[in-house]
Amino acid sequence: MPRVAVLLLVAVCAAALAACGGSTASTSGSSSAGSGPTLNTLIGTPDATQLVTPNLIVMGGTDFPTGQTVRIPFQVFRKDGQILKPDGGTAELYLGETPSSPALGPYPVRELSLAGKGVTFDRKDSDVIMVAAEVPLPKAGTWNAVVTMSVNGKDEVASNAFTVTPNEATPAVGAAAPDAATPTLADVGGDASKISTAYPADTTLLQDSIPTLLKEHRPFVVVFATPKFCTSRICGPIVEIVQNVQVDLKGTPMAFVHAEIYKDLDPTKGTTPWVDAWRLPTEPWVFVVDAQGQITAKFEGAVTEGELEAAAREALKR
Repeated sequence: MPRVAVLLLVAVCAAALAACGGSTASTSGSSSAGSGPTLNTLIGTPDATQLVTPNLIVMGGTDFPTGQTVRIPFQVFRKDGQILKPDGGTAELYLGETPSSPALGPYPVRELSLAGKGVTFDRKDSDVIMVAAEVPLPKAGTWNAVVTMSVNGKDEVASNAFTVTPNEATPAVGAAAPDAATPTLADVGGDASKISTAYPADTTLLQDSIPTLLKEHRPFVVVFATPKFCTSRICGPIVEIVQNVQVDLKGTPMAFVHAEIYKDLDPTKGTTPWVDAWRLPTEPWVFVVDAQGQITAKFEGAVTEGELEAAAREALKR
């Protein structure tokens, strides 16, 4: 089996739900012990020994490092697979070590649109993502997450468990970008189908290799993704989103690169050297790198055009 996984923290409900990764480490931070209500109190079952809700938080990824403040994108599903959308586009996220321990939070959540020019979705309800932008992660271990929100005037709650890890899996924000070579159109005689599963071919993202960009001190955005094989509702059409940001930043020094996940575009052959060099445990991933070759932002899983454009413009200022 390939090392990179398209995974969920929990993947079982009425039907199996698969999701690509969805967390992004940003700035360092810490969380204090909760002093508010317990998670069970929040969901209306204060005396229960287990956390049980009618809805499921689906947030992917494995890169939740302790001591970091992270962006957590997710969706909330009923157990029949229907996505819940909060009234007013807002919700609240809480974390708890156990269902009966005091909750950390609330952390504000916003519903954001993944829609954009040329961006298509298999299902209409997949064009939004819920994002808790700044969540200080607690100590390493297994934690519970609860989201509270109003849907059509009715209070709804959802829960799931996830793991906070001792260290980051992928290169940290502030670290030097790995210089593993990524293929370009020039390497394959202009045949994009040899190095990209995107359709139509994303030729504008196949012009530059990462080592060349680093040597030339050019800032860049790199998306590691395999459009043909990443079909989850939560990861979104990430390559198309990156292409739209490329158009928005036309005329700036920012370069844009798409790199596939699997050798010879074949999942049975394992991951590519550049995926291994960047230590990607899931896909898709998007990294923003400044002119000094330093990673300034990273996004695991779904990211909106607005979020990515803002991060890229910030890197251009450095």
